[in-house]
Amino acid sequence: MGFLSRLGHFLGRVHGRIRKRIFFGGNPDNAPAGAIVLFPRLDHVFFCGLTGIVAIQKASPDDADDIGSLMDEIEAGLGGIENQGFDSFPGNGEGFDDFYLGGADGIEAVADAARRLKNERPFFEIYRTPAILEKISALHGRLSDRVGREEKALSDRMGNLGSEMVRVMSRRIDSAKDIAWSLKSETANNILKAQNLAGKSARSLSMRGLSVFKAVNSVLNGIDRLEVRGRDSAGISVMFTLKASDFEALQARLKEKKRPDHFKSRVNLEVLRDMGVEVRHFRRPGGQKAVSVTFVYKTAAEIGRLGDNVAAIRRRIRDDDFLHALISANWLDKTILAHTRWASVGAITGANCHPVDHRTRVGKNGAPGGDGDAPGPGVIHVCLNGDIDNYEKLKRESEEAGRLIHPDITTDTKIIPLRIRGHLEKGLDIEEAFRMAVNDFTGSHAIAMHTDLAPGRLFLAQRGSGQSIFVGIADEHYMPASEIYGFVEETPVYVKMNDDASPDPEEGGRIFILDQNSKGGLDGIKAMRYDQTPVSLEEKHVKRTHLTSRDIDRQGFDHYFLKEISQSPASVEKTLQNRWKITSGKTRRYALNLDESEFPSKIAQSIQNGVTRRVFFMGQGTAGVAAKACAGILSAYARDPLFHVSALKASELSGFNLDRGEKGPDGMADSLVIAISQSGTTTDTNLTVDMVRERGAGAIAIVNRRDSDLTFKVDGVMHTSSGRDIEMSVASTKAFYSQIVAGALLGLKIAELKGWKDARFISEEIKNLLALPGHMESVFALKDKIESSARENAVKKAFWAVVGSGPNKASADEIRIKLSELCYKTISSDFVEDKKHIDLSAEPLIIVCASGVRENVIGDIVKDTAIFRAHKSAPIVIADEGERRFDAYAHDVFNVPRVSERLAPVTSALAGHIWGYYAALAINDCSRFFHGLRKRIQKALDERLKKGLDIVEIVLENGFKEEMAASYYEFRKKIGKDLLPAIGQSHCVLDLALLLKYLSGRLPVSDFELDFQKKGTASNMIGMLFERLGELVSLTARPIDAIKHQAKTVTVGTSRITEKLDGILFETFEENGFHVSQIINRNVLVLKNIQGIVQSVEGSILYRVDGLNLMGEPTQDTTITVLKKEGSLASLPSRVESDPALKGTKRLIVAEQNVYIGKGRKDDRNIIVAPFISTSGRAPSRIEHLLLLNVVYKERITLSEKIRCLGGKCERIKNIVQENSVAWRDDFLDLIETNELFGVSAEKIADRIVSCEDSN
Repeated sequence: MGFLSRLGHFLGRVHGRIRKRIFFGGNPDNAPAGAIVLFPRLDHVFFCGLTGIVAIQKASPDDADDIGSLMDEIEAGLGGIENQGFDSFPGNGEGFDDFYLGGADGIEAVADAARRLKNERPFFEIYRTPAILEKISALHGRLSDRVGREEKALSDRMGNLGSEMVRVMSRRIDSAKDIAWSLKSETANNILKAQNLAGKSARSLSMRGLSVFKAVNSVLNGIDRLEVRGRDSAGISVMFTLKASDFEALQARLKEKKRPDHFKSRVNLEVLRDMGVEVRHFRRPGGQKAVSVTFVYKTAAEIGRLGDNVAAIRRRIRDDDFLHALISANWLDKTILAHTRWASVGAITGANCHPVDHRTRVGKNGAPGGDGDAPGPGVIHVCLNGDIDNYEKLKRESEEAGRLIHPDITTDTKIIPLRIRGHLEKGLDIEEAFRMAVNDFTGSHAIAMHTDLAPGRLFLAQRGSGQSIFVGIADEHYMPASEIYGFVEETPVYVKMNDDASPDPEEGGRIFILDQNSKGGLDGIKAMRYDQTPVSLEEKHVKRTHLTSRDIDRQGFDHYFLKEISQSPASVEKTLQNRWKITSGKTRRYALNLDESEFPSKIAQSIQNGVTRRVFFMGQGTAGVAAKACAGILSAYARDPLFHVSALKASELSGFNLDRGEKGPDGMADSLVIAISQSGTTTDTNLTVDMVRERGAGAIAIVNRRDSDLTFKVDGVMHTSSGRDIEMSVASTKAFYSQIVAGALLGLKIAELKGWKDARFISEEIKNLLALPGHMESVFALKDKIESSARENAVKKAFWAVVGSGPNKASADEIRIKLSELCYKTISSDFVEDKKHIDLSAEPLIIVCASGVRENVIGDIVKDTAIFRAHKSAPIVIADEGERRFDAYAHDVFNVPRVSERLAPVTSALAGHIWGYYAALAINDCSRFFHGLRKRIQKALDERLKKGLDIVEIVLENGFKEEMAASYYEFRKKIGKDLLPAIGQSHCVLDLALLLKYLSGRLPVSDFELDFQKKGTASNMIGMLFERLGELVSLTARPIDAIKHQAKTVTVGTSRITEKLDGILFETFEENGFHVSQIINRNVLVLKNIQGIVQSVEGSILYRVDGLNLMGEPTQDTTITVLKKEGSLASLPSRVESDPALKGTKRLIVAEQNVYIGKGRKDDRNIIVAPFISTSGRAPSRIEHLLLLNVVYKERITLSEKIRCLGGKCERIKNIVQENSVAWRDDFLDLIETNELFGVSAEKIADRIVSCEDSN
């Protein structure tokens, strides 16, 4: 951030004179070097999650925890907690920290003992001893009861307790809750989950057998929580190694059960699918014969709920007798790898679901087909987060080497094990093969791999800022995950990969190898850079999270979004906690209690002394809307017209409001900036804070996450809720309400310091804030009515809008954001009075925010609502309790508790959030309908294919036609009842209706081509049907928590983008002062291809072109000038030097804007001429320079390289040859020397090829 701050300050000082440009809403990939991209558009942003486990093979089992001792520790500690509650404290404050709930050390000891219950030996003892499990349940009950009593004591006495006592009580109660949660959810519930996974073998499990199910369960729990990153498919790979003799004994037992044929059908399949098993015989380093057995379970479901995929995998594991038999055998090693996917490359299928393996089809020179695959050097399973940007290139190389990817597999992840395999086949060991492979990949990626070539080890690689891997370090295992919440149930201790990464993703990157044969901790983690430089991991790299699985568990809710809305009243209560007190004396009033860390005295003095005259609230997205609400609250308190209060988006403040006298270290000394951020990592907000601090402004942050980046940049921090109140849903809700409350407290503090409001007003306002949680509970109680409204109205109107006036404009803006996020709609937010002048012709659904509105305005809003209804819009109104004037005009009215108009955004937005949630579910139900229709049609096809019917016979069969007709009637019924949403791509709905009628025999097949521009063949009709159903499933899917194309924590805001293209040509361009952004896209590709065969650049001539017309076209007045000549061309005379008119080949290059590859007209030199567009904003896309290069080509060039470098020229050569009745062969190109191949025209080359063939 220091660099970005300095750069921002520099840009401010040289404003108007710098050449680097600012872009809005663009894709960073298309921005020129050094550009500032505000509101970047990332076209394909998808997220996946990975995790796994490597168990540490402890040298001494005697170190294992004893269950009796642990239970005694917990029992004794719980006694201290129970006997040392608030009511038992004998003093008046002194010694309270050491006493309360057993003191910090006492409660930490209980927490540690509870955590160790999850280690293998105590877990096994609990598993096999129901009495211990019952005792744990009883301990949980006792602890929960004590927590309830202490929470009530804190709530009842908060206003009269000292700040430090409240902090101690709050922290200690949270710790007690964590222990209770650990006992019930992390221990007792996981015992039951392990039993369920074990199925029929649950009663006979040994400790080693249970350790497998325990580890699998831990990984599946992690995937369950990581699903919020993406959930269209999930997979897990469980790898074992055994002695060969033990495997033979296992086979014998399976044979006795008469199940060998069933298991054989699953082994070593060409495509790694669900229930697949890979078996490989090999020798361990000491020569001992061994066998690896790897079980894979996968599920792919485009439509589904969070938890569905993991539940499906659990059922498969529970019912897999082969796995259970192996677990009971004497296996040597085990590792587990798992992944949840949000597809970016490749269809949503089991074949594309990760992990993927190393197997390929064997072909010859890329020939189609293939006859299976050799076993390969070892079993390699890989998972990927991110993308392999050069996948297509690497795939072609694989095909040219005769390794063909099965056509069912289209994910770019497949290339990873293939590259590892390729390096292994060159003689490298597995560690070096993995390192070399990850160096082959471009793009931001996080990769996990396990292999039987390194039993008991897990390989991780991460490069680029787009992905992360954290390695959880537990007592008995390592657990890597994409997010901390993937392993936090197992351990709070972790190291982060790439923690000190280079800003250049090509120079950064880390490899971790996790090894079971270690002492644990950092001892079992081998770390290096991609270039093999060792990375020393030290204790300073080990972090500890304060989060627990209690913070991030869905806790029985269908979605995190609904859970987080339900928790929002408690979140507001915690935000208010300890920030007010009741004064002593005759007049007992509520008073503010903000400490130095929240409202520093230097800021208070600046306000009191009149130095601070401006307050800016700022944030991005929802936090930006909260800033608007907070500014409205402070404005309502203010009585000084000369005191400036405003709300701005962070990007607006930094981009457009720091150039009017605010320059220099004291330019904003009169300002206080209150930055609002949920995560504390929003780049736009943090950068703006840096910029205003450099100008002397004071800064306070309202932020949820403790120790986040923003908290270290400001003078004071107001944490919302408890500072660990994590939001898992992408669509943030409870943080918004708490941000407004925190802003109101800061506003009251400013009003108090300025003397605008007296103690009585402040007391009443605090009471109003304290009443908000109860009002929010009342709004939440309306959820059934709100759901009914959303399901009735959400699918009927294509266009939506939200309106509000005064403080409720912030309500409208926030509801608009959530509706857009949840329902994937572009929605307007307007002032109520403006709406009738804007777009009533669209007849939209309009949510009217009218709660808390003053009496002299509410009547006008009623009239406007009547106008909306009269113009066929559908008004849905949020109004105060008892307000009935809207009833005659609104489709629905939600009467929420009356609050002051400045606090109305809290209750109004809450009602809107709930409506948006159920609206998204209503739209998603349509996706389920189309998904169900597709499944039924697929089942109908499969049943008939199994009977031996071909596709033509199926389409003509009467039974199939009847099923299509029934589907059509069901579909039409949905449309007739307005139960399908108005979809932007309405042609899909029309096409589906037509396709079902064609397939039911109601329309003549001869018309099919007229409707679909394809012949009406059976395969075309069925193919088009599934294509349209797939589009409709996608168009109507609303996953709630995991929003398409969005990340939970946005760290890609204002960025400085550079694009780096290596190679001899691009380095030459850079030396001549040109950047890749000055080359049009098609030429970049041509130059990238051709430079692969360029041996050297011998000389160059740089030209300048002037006098093009406004369209960038040459005219009679266009001229060309030589700017410099170098190398072999330095002494060469140029026609341009005597005649500056643009003519000949150079004129064609400028006119067509194409790279020229050929020969010099006079000297027959090999030349490449590259055109470069202007960097001037006044002449965009005009060619301003030509750079002519004299090049030498490499002597040895493969045929595939020639074809790639020739590009379209190769196709022209081929067509001309074929026109001469000569059958084309690619190796014709080898008949032509390289200089000629790239130096003369396609026509001349084709003539030479034809002549050679004729002579033969």
